[in-house]
Amino acid sequence: GESSRSQNGIALLVKQRMPFEPLRGPAGACRTASGARGGGPALWGISLSECKALCEASGACVAAQHASTPKKRGRVDMACELILAPARVSHTLPLANTVCLLKRAEPSPPALSQQRADSPPPPP
Repeated sequence: GESSRSQNGIALLVKQRMPFEPLRGPAGACRTASGARGGGPALWGISLSECKALCEASGACVAAQHASTPKKRGRVDMACELILAPARVSHTLPLANTVCLLKRAEPSPPALSQQRADSPPPPP
């Protein structure tokens, strides 16, 4: 039961850490400096929270783009695009019902020397 335990831990971390932040500027689609999309194929029928979870689980993902387009009879078309390194999102292309969320860099864990003040410093 190793894998199910770590998945639960990830869900908790995501809630606590808020690892995504919207790009400054108008809401819209992710674009790189050259104006390229930078994303893979759109994944349809995926909610915003699922889209963020997919990006969070992928080490190469630098941003998540999510579109939810209202259709007739109360249906909503949802699409998720993961922007993968080495692409870098520099701005958004204003687009209705679309958000571009940058993944924050992982905070680096504190160094061991800070946790154990009683241990002698390493030799130069």
